Amino acid sequence: MKPRIHAFLVVLTLLAGLSLAPSASAQIDTAAIVGTVTDASGAVLPAVTVTATQEGTGSTSSAATNAKGQYVLPNLKIGRYSVTAERQGFKKGVRQAIQLHVQERLEVDFSLALGDVTEEVVVSGEAELLNTQTGDMGHAVDQRQLTDLPILGRRYSELALLQTGVVYSGQGMQSRGEDTFFNANGNYATWNNFTLDGADNNSFTTNLQERSPEVIQPPVDALEEFRISTRNYSAEFGRSAGAVINASIKQGSNDIKGVVFGFLRDEALNSNIWENERAGRPKGKYNQYISGATIGGPIRKNKLFFFADYQNTSSDQALSQLATVPTALMRQGNLIELSRSLTATNPFVPAGCVDAANKRISPACFDPVAARLINLYPMPNIASELAKGGQPGSFGLPNYIDNSPLSVRINQYDLRLDARPSAGTSFFGRYSYMKTKRKEPPVLGPIASGDFNSNIQITGQGAVAGWSQTLGSSMLSEVRASWNKIEGDTFHWAFGTDSDSEFGIKGIPQDPRYSGGLPHTAISGLTRLGGPFFRPQFQTSQILQLSASLTWHRGSHSWKFGLERRRDKVDYIDLRSLNGELSFNDARYTGSAIGDFLLGLATTQRLTLYHEANLYTDGWQFFAQDSWRPTNKLSLNYGVRYEYFTPMLDVNNQMTNIDPATGQQFVSRDGSIFDRALVHPDKNNVAPRVAAAYSVSPRFVLRGGYGIYYQHTDRYGSESQLALNPPQLIDVSVTAPTAATAPVLVLKNGFVTPTLQNINPTLVQWRIQDPNQKTPIVHQFSLGPELEVMKNTIVSVEGVGNLIRNGRRLRNLNQGRITGPGTVVFPYAQFGYGTAFLEQIVTSGRANYYGLQTKLQRRMSGGLGYTLSYTWSKA
Repeated sequence: MKPRIHAFLVVLTLLAGLSLAPSASAQIDTAAIVGTVTDASGAVLPAVTVTATQEGTGSTSSAATNAKGQYVLPNLKIGRYSVTAERQGFKKGVRQAIQLHVQERLEVDFSLALGDVTEEVVVSGEAELLNTQTGDMGHAVDQRQLTDLPILGRRYSELALLQTGVVYSGQGMQSRGEDTFFNANGNYATWNNFTLDGADNNSFTTNLQERSPEVIQPPVDALEEFRISTRNYSAEFGRSAGAVINASIKQGSNDIKGVVFGFLRDEALNSNIWENERAGRPKGKYNQYISGATIGGPIRKNKLFFFADYQNTSSDQALSQLATVPTALMRQGNLIELSRSLTATNPFVPAGCVDAANKRISPACFDPVAARLINLYPMPNIASELAKGGQPGSFGLPNYIDNSPLSVRINQYDLRLDARPSAGTSFFGRYSYMKTKRKEPPVLGPIASGDFNSNIQITGQGAVAGWSQTLGSSMLSEVRASWNKIEGDTFHWAFGTDSDSEFGIKGIPQDPRYSGGLPHTAISGLTRLGGPFFRPQFQTSQILQLSASLTWHRGSHSWKFGLERRRDKVDYIDLRSLNGELSFNDARYTGSAIGDFLLGLATTQRLTLYHEANLYTDGWQFFAQDSWRPTNKLSLNYGVRYEYFTPMLDVNNQMTNIDPATGQQFVSRDGSIFDRALVHPDKNNVAPRVAAAYSVSPRFVLRGGYGIYYQHTDRYGSESQLALNPPQLIDVSVTAPTAATAPVLVLKNGFVTPTLQNINPTLVQWRIQDPNQKTPIVHQFSLGPELEVMKNTIVSVEGVGNLIRNGRRLRNLNQGRITGPGTVVFPYAQFGYGTAFLEQIVTSGRANYYGLQTKLQRRMSGGLGYTLSYTWSKA
C-alpha cells in the first residue's frame, strides 16, 4: 500500500475515535429532526429531553434543548418515527407518525403544558410540508409512490421527472440505454450524481457503454425512497454539478416483512405497427415478465437487522427494422433502377467495364471480393418495393424488413445489514449485484450485420460500509468506505469468426481479442455492410471512496467537517475500425457508389491497431458546513468546499499531447502530475455556498441560495483521449477527396496495414487537450416563496439560474481557414500535420439557464395525493 493511502487511513481512524456526537447536518443517506420547545405561554424551554424512536426497529436518538429551546436529532435513518419531549413539571409531549425522508431537515415543534411528566399529550399526524430549515430545491418520492405509480420498465429514476426543472435529455442520449436520462435546470444529463445508501453509484466509463449512468439500478420494491435535489446548497455534496439522485435500500425491522411481485406484458395486448402493416408483415411478439421478492427482519431484536431482494427481468420484443438492400438486377451489374447517371470515362475505371448509356457494370469486371460480398445482402421482401423491380429510377426506399426479437435478461439482488450494538454506535453494510444480457438482432444477419446491434453483457457490483459513533450530546464521527465496479462488454455478432479469409479480404491483422466478421463498409444508397466500426468494445470502471466526517452541535450552530479520498478508474477498448472500415461514395469513379463497390474501388480506408487504455484520476475533497438558527424563524446554511482532482493519468504513462503553440508532440513520463497527465492540474476549485429559509408566517416561507459547483469529469467517448495517439495507438484514415484521385484501396488487393514506421502524421486523427485547462464551474442560485394553501397542500414558486463557465468543448485545432478566393490555409500544416484532424478539448464553453418553476403538491391524505409541476425556462 502506498504511503499516502496509509496516511489517509490514519486520518480516518483519528476522526473515528474522537468524542463526537450529533450535528444537524444530515449525512447523504440520512436525515435530521429539529425543532423548538416552548411552554403554553410561548416562552422557550431549555433542558427538555427530546427523543426520536424509529417505529420499525426501536432505535432511539435523544438530545436536550439549548437555552433558546432548540434541539437537533441528526443522523437518523429514514423511516417512520415517534418523537417525545419531556421535562419535569410538564406533561410529556408526543408526536406520532412522523415520516422522515432522505436528506430531510424536518421541523417538529412542541408546546408543553404544565402537569406531571407521567401524563402525555399525544398528537398524531405527519409533520408540516413546508420546508422551513433549508434553501435547497428537491423532491422526495416515498415507497408508496414508488410501488403504486405506473413506471416505464419499473425504473425508479423515471419519477425524477416530477421535480420542476427536470426534462428528458435529447433523443440521441435517450437512445443510449434503458435508464432514464434527464437534464436538470440546464445541466447536462451526464452531470447528474447518483448515490445509493450514500455511496457513489455512478459509472466512470467514457461513453455510457453500459447503457446507464448508474452502476446499480435497484428494483423499486427494494427502495425505501429516493430524493432528487436539483439545487442542494450543502457543501457536503461535490464532484458534479447536476442533480443529486439519492436512493436508499430498505432496512430490516423487528418484524419479518416481505413481498412477492410479478408484472406481465403480453403480446396479445399489442397492436401491429405501421412498418409491419406497410410491409404486409404480421404483428411481432412483445413479452415482458418482471418478478421477484423482498424480505427483511430481525437477526437480533432492536440490535441487528437484515434485508434482501431479488428481481428477474425477461423481455423479448420483435424489432421491425428496415434496410435498403441491392435488388436482383443490381447483383448482376444492372443499375437501371438507380436515379443517378453512370460515367465510363474515369481513368481509374478499366475500359469497357461501364456501359453508361444503359447503366450497366460488366459482371466480368466485378471485383472478386465484391462479387462475394454483395450476395451477403438478403433479397428485398417488401411487396410494394418488389413491385417496382426493373423500373428506371425506382430504387431508394427501404425494401427489406426484419422482425427478429430483441432479448433482454436481467438478474439482480441486494443484501443489507444494519446493526446498533449500543445507543451511540451504529453500523451498516450493503452489497448489490446486477447482471444484464442484451441480444440485439442484426438486421442483415450476423455476418452482414449492417448496424450497431450487438451482443452486450453488463455486470455491475457495489458495496458500502459505514460506522458512526456518538459520545455525549454534541459530537459525532462517521467513517465510510464504498466501492463500485461495472463491466460492459459489447460484441458484434461475428466476433471470433474469420470472415476475412472466407471472403478474400487481406491486410487486416487477426487477433482473438477483437477479430471477427467483415470490415464496416458504407455504400451510399445501401444499408451498411459488415460489422459495426466501434465493435467490439470493452470497458471496466471502478470507483473507490473513503470518507470521514466530524459533526459538532453547539448552541444554535451545527458544524460539520469532512474529507474524502477517492480513485476513479477505467480500463477500456473503445477503438474505431479494429476490423477495418471502407466507404464507397457516389459521384466518384463510376458515378455510383454501388458501381464503385462492384469494381472494388474504395473512397475511404480506415484501420486501427489494438491498444487498451488504463486510466485513472485521484481526488481529495474537503468541506466545512454550518446550519445556524439565529432565530426560530430564520435558518441559515452556509459552508465551503475544496476539491482537487488530477487530470486523467495512464497506469503505464502511455499518453501523447501536442503543444498548441509549437505543434510539438510530448509524451507522458515519470515525474510531476503534469509530466504524467500532460495537462496542468487545476488547484483553484473552491466552492462557497449559502442558503436561507425565513418563516414569514406559519404558512409562508421564503427560501433562496447561491452556490458554486465544479464538474470534474465529462463523458466524451474516445474523443480527445490522450491515450489514443501515436506511438501507443496507430489509427490511420485515408480518403480520396475527388474522382481525380486514385482509389485508396482495391478490394481484391486488401488493406495496407499501418505501422509506426510507415505512419503519416497527416493521416492520423490526433486526440489532444489544452494543457492549461480549468475545471468547469457552475454558478447556481434560486429564490422564491413556499405557501401552505390548505392542510396537506403547498404551492411553491422559485426563480432559478444556472451559469456554466469553463465548459469543455471539442474543436479542430487545425480547422482550415479561407484566406482568399480558392485558398484554404491549415494552421498546423507548418508543423507537418497537413490537413490532419487535430481534435482538441478546451475549457472555454459557456451556457446560461434561467427558469421560473412552480409546484403544487398534496401529501397523501384521504386517499388522494398529487404533484403538479410547471417550468418556464430559457437557455
